[in-house]
Amino acid sequence: MTVHRTFSRRIDAIQEIFAFTAEVFAREGVDSGLLPSVDLTVEELFTNMVKYSPSSSTTVRIDVTKVDGGVEVTLTDYDVEPFDVTRSPDVNVNLPIEQRKPGGLGLHLIRRLVDSVEYAYSTPSRQSRITFRKTRAGSAVAGGGTSTEGANARD
Repeated sequence: MTVHRTFSRRIDAIQEIFAFTAEVFAREGVDSGLLPSVDLTVEELFTNMVKYSPSSSTTVRIDVTKVDGGVEVTLTDYDVEPFDVTRSPDVNVNLPIEQRKPGGLGLHLIRRLVDSVEYAYSTPSRQSRITFRKTRAGSAVAGGGTSTEGANARD
């Protein structure tokens, strides 16, 4: 069963989002050991949506679906430009700190926390959708996921 809610495009909505994911995990009987990774991933993706699409005033929709051994989570952002999180380059964490460029570390981290990350963008509706899956049995993707340009985003 998929449960969804919309959240205001503001950083302080994070606590409401955490309450929502905890409620879904409890109601659907999802392994609570997965919640910290799911919440960190949602926080990173949501804050990036807020931070990098400041001209949009629409809400962000979050869908949580129980799957075998875990959850699939989709964040849908409306009236935005495309930004494919699956194509963001990995950060070279082996470089000395003074040689590193700021940015990208959050996306680098979440790729290692979840089983998969997918991105879809609908040009006509200017709708961005990021879906990730986290299961107990899954293995984290190493720098990847998939991208679908022009895919039909669902409401």
